[in-house]
Amino acid sequence: MITSAARPIGLCAAWSHHAAELALALGGDLQRWEETPTTAAMVGRGELARLRPGIFLPPDLLDSAVRRALAVGCALGEHLQPHHVIAGPTAAWVHLGGIPPAPLELLSPSHRGVLAGVVQRHARLAPGEIDTLGGAPVTTPRRTAVDLLRFSPEETARPLLRGLERAGLVEAEEVRAHLHRLHRHPGVQAARERLARILGSGVGPPSSAPRPLVRPHGRAGPVSSR
Repeated sequence: MITSAARPIGLCAAWSHHAAELALALGGDLQRWEETPTTAAMVGRGELARLRPGIFLPPDLLDSAVRRALAVGCALGEHLQPHHVIAGPTAAWVHLGGIPPAPLELLSPSHRGVLAGVVQRHARLAPGEIDTLGGAPVTTPRRTAVDLLRFSPEETARPLLRGLERAGLVEAEEVRAHLHRLHRHPGVQAARERLARILGSGVGPPSSAPRPLVRPHGRAGPVSSR
């Protein structure tokens, strides 16, 4: 079994110059290993974190939201596009930490593509639905929660939604209010019912306007780094 460092130059440059600068050190530790029972055991013991099939990082390098976001860009390498936005379970992992989900998930307002170990969905994103972490675009916790409810299996969405709520990143009422505003979108009614099961929120129209999202450190709205 042979491992080699992936070339770090240019990693995450498709997102921004800032992301490329921050990714240099992280990209130098990116490793490519053959997928074998041995590497699977190393992942199981927590010695490696699998980002994509055959692409790994030491887990202790994924100790912040910024590093996790940049790790996604590093794992995509030359396949990364400026329109790629980290989303779904992958965005929840960026915000919360833990074990990287498989496959990675991206949103793009441009088009879909086929990439091993990656789910790419086409979607429109408003500026207020994107956080920029170290120059990398990630759906906000609220948009992440809504996408989990609409598109992820409940067994996947449940622990991530509860984690976002426990971390103070989302509240059931604000997610319910956002779903109410999406009443004509596919899958919204099922998402409301799922929200009620997972976070115990009612499924009717919200009783009041949603409160602005407040980060644990007291800032509201999108952040530029974490």
